[in-house]
Amino acid sequence: MLLGARLPITRVRPSFAIAARIRHSSSDAVSEEVRKVMRRVPQPVVVVTTADKKQDVWHRRGITVSSFTPISLHPEPIVSFCVRIPSRASEVLHSSGGMVVNILSQEQVRQSVAFSSPNQTDQFKDVPFYDDPTTGQPVLMGTIGSMHCKVSQVLELGDHELWITRVCKVDQGVGTQHGRREETQPLLYHDRMYRSVGEQVFMKAFEEASLDTKLWTHRAHVRMAWNYLREGGRHQASPIIKETIRRHFESNPNTKQRYHETLTTFYIHLVDLALSQSPEVDDFFDFIERYPQLTDRGAIYEYYSHDCIKSAEARNHYVPPDLKPLPNKLKCI
Repeated sequence: MLLGARLPITRVRPSFAIAARIRHSSSDAVSEEVRKVMRRVPQPVVVVTTADKKQDVWHRRGITVSSFTPISLHPEPIVSFCVRIPSRASEVLHSSGGMVVNILSQEQVRQSVAFSSPNQTDQFKDVPFYDDPTTGQPVLMGTIGSMHCKVSQVLELGDHELWITRVCKVDQGVGTQHGRREETQPLLYHDRMYRSVGEQVFMKAFEEASLDTKLWTHRAHVRMAWNYLREGGRHQASPIIKETIRRHFESNPNTKQRYHETLTTFYIHLVDLALSQSPEVDDFFDFIERYPQLTDRGAIYEYYSHDCIKSAEARNHYVPPDLKPLPNKLKCI
């Protein structure tokens, strides 16, 4: 197979009878039952890393994946994982044909958060890794273990690709900062409201106030609000969102950012408004693509003057807009 050639994809199309059952199974009642079951199932946090060489330059990508499953051991070991499409990670995987499946240890929450944001420019910055001398693929350090894989088959299922891969080599990881393998524990999440693995990891870091300050961006604020508002609605979620932000700043006193009541309330209003318009969107990155104004830090100045936002009153208490009323509808792309 030539590098750069897109891998053949099998598109699975269900029969009419199966499609009818699938439509029935997508009802709200059944979806809620799925959530109740899945919240009890421990899920490993796995990061798939890959690299593609173009014009003598390696382009690395990584993604926190869901549905990682060992399929067989004989006659050769086979594992699978799912990747959302379209995505940059999918493109690089198709170009490369090879990847490393990194099974994270309990001490690697920061790494899992870094790779759960697909649009981040340099995902590997400040993340310990090395390039395998044979394949050139990036391998994360400190994991439970890393499996070097080659693609066997790719199935397109809805808005995801199922990657079925052959394991060619395994690096047994140390998994702890102390270098004692027997202490290694995997990074798992269970017994909580069901989210994708990436959202679980992201929200766990928020709730424990352990999110690295370098990852505490405006988009991170919006993402956190989106998760809480989807689960509890505005009345229940607003105080939780505000308390989580306050707690983060209190645990990171050296950051230049400080809690701002009016700013926080404004973006809670926008996110809640967008959710009311598009309740069917269950992926954060699809959500912000539909409503790009949510990631615009300057959007507030359409409604508030700079002097108003910079005032101590606006920082400590909610104040209404001084330019024009808050919107009651957002433009959806």
